[in-house]
Amino acid sequence: MRIIDDDSGFSTSIDAILFLVLVSVSAVILFPSIAADEQYRSASYSSAQDMDTQLMNTIMSSTLEEFEYTVKPAELAGIDVNLSEDSILGNAEDTLFAKEQQHRTFSDLVAEGLVLGLVMEKNGTEKPLNPMTKMQRIETEKAIEEHLKRTIGQRYNYRFEAHWQPVSGYNIHSDIVVGETAPLDAIKQKARISVPVTYTVTRDEICQPFNESNIYASVNSPDADKELHNMFNSSIITASEGASDIITDIVFPYEYLSSLNGTEISIDSEQLACIAGPDNANYSSPIIKSALGCVNYTVKDLYGLNVELTTEEQSISLDFVNMAHDLIKEKNTNLISEHIFASQSDDIDQTVALICNASDNSSRIELADTQLSKIYRTANPGGADIIIMIW
Repeated sequence: MRIIDDDSGFSTSIDAILFLVLVSVSAVILFPSIAADEQYRSASYSSAQDMDTQLMNTIMSSTLEEFEYTVKPAELAGIDVNLSEDSILGNAEDTLFAKEQQHRTFSDLVAEGLVLGLVMEKNGTEKPLNPMTKMQRIETEKAIEEHLKRTIGQRYNYRFEAHWQPVSGYNIHSDIVVGETAPLDAIKQKARISVPVTYTVTRDEICQPFNESNIYASVNSPDADKELHNMFNSSIITASEGASDIITDIVFPYEYLSSLNGTEISIDSEQLACIAGPDNANYSSPIIKSALGCVNYTVKDLYGLNVELTTEEQSISLDFVNMAHDLIKEKNTNLISEHIFASQSDDIDQTVALICNASDNSSRIELADTQLSKIYRTANPGGADIIIMIW
């Protein structure tokens, strides 16, 4: 046997081992740098998120020193509020209907603007719930734009959006949009603010039909499906009444209209100067005329009710106010109930079937509670959505 002397195999093995050693050493040297890079990215992302949140909080809590608008009831009522020759006032409409506010936070301004700017959508057209406040909407958007220009407009492009629905998915809503369409890579920050309205129905009241004994009795009744559907319908009506109260109070200011029911309406000197000179006793209050015009718009144009008062009336009777208020509230409740039932009928059908097939009452209560939460959140979404985009 002949042995061949060849050292090349040892050399190759040593090269491979040396290569692995060098790779390991490189990893040890470079690892802190790689890890630091990921840390920097994470810190940068967290910092950007903090800045976005801080920007939103700063804008929403900042203060506007002055905000003024004039309601416009006169043109709606078809009357002309003019100054008499003896008047020393500059503008009749401003004297009677101007509203001035000071030291309001930005979020308060937005929330109030959303409430007063509600519209009802019908057949592709929008009708304002409160037509007197169209100038308020214009002035609100102008004030928002001026404020955003001062705070972020000098450094960034921006778009501001505010959206509110008193009932989720319903045809009554309010939107404020200021700024150009944002690019896809714009920084977006969202928040939710409360609005100055009160949902008068509690969740417990909505859940009241579904106590343990009622569920047990319904499931064991000859027609469990019908009984459970009736219980859900009762909860929907209760939930709708809470939302109806909010919308009715906005569209029909009951307390204010009730204050105009006297046979002799007190008119101060400023109001009188807008109608006639001091020697003319045959005046008619522009407040009454404007209120009558707005009431007729609400009951006829918005809700199609067969109720009307002429603008020649010298007062608004309390009986009429009560009747119109009750009719509008009933109409709102019915419309909202129909909307909630239509949007959740499939879910309710499925929940009823599951309740009927459940083996114990605790499972039935849990199933009912899940569906009732959906009903509650539809009737009471809880606030307005705010979106700020900058780029």
